[in-house]
Amino acid sequence: MAERGRGRRPASLGRRPSLSPAVFFVVKKTVQDIGGAQYPILTRSNYAEWEVMMKARGLWRSVSVGTNDEQEDQMTIEAILKGVPTEFFVALGSKETAKEAWDSLKTMCLDNNRVRKVKAQQLHREYEAITFRDGEAVEDFALRLMTMVSQLGSLGDTITEEEAVTKFLRVVPSRFAQIAMSIETLLELSKLTIEDIVGRLKVVEDCVVDAPAHASAGSQLLLTEEQWAVRARE
Repeated sequence: MAERGRGRRPASLGRRPSLSPAVFFVVKKTVQDIGGAQYPILTRSNYAEWEVMMKARGLWRSVSVGTNDEQEDQMTIEAILKGVPTEFFVALGSKETAKEAWDSLKTMCLDNNRVRKVKAQQLHREYEAITFRDGEAVEDFALRLMTMVSQLGSLGDTITEEEAVTKFLRVVPSRFAQIAMSIETLLELSKLTIEDIVGRLKVVEDCVVDAPAHASAGSQLLLTEEQWAVRARE
């Protein structure tokens, strides 16, 4: 019995604990997903989008607080290197952990609080001046507006949902002016979302598009205030 056990290595030395099939599958899938992911080249203007992407891919813990999982740490460093310009490789590749690499990257992209504040001020001016482009659909404008609100939030300038809704209603094209006024007058804006506004404006937009095909020369093309009020509540 002693001879048979002499050459065995204790389970706790140099041997990783076995993983259950379910756990192994999850780890393997994560490696495949990250390995094949496409990362946009990081610039000084899209750091906020990169931060959101790291959270979406489950890598935020590694870069924000660090991880003791060496495999996870290496995968995170690989993900970072996939999306940075080649001139960053040496500086970031020399870091011991993904958190150190991310902190360095964050400093290079945001520099300091002063630069961050200036960027927020510039973006806020763009937010104040935002309007519909010629022929822009309501859902496309909503996407631009929400993206800008998200970017401002990442820079510490929080725009509430109610403020964004109010902004949306104040800059709608003239064809939506009547329904926008009805919404502001009859509904509680604090309970509405951007998606709610898009839905209500789309109803009006579809009606305007369909009206010429179904209306005779003497048909009513403009709704009364009572009719708009009913649509606003729908």
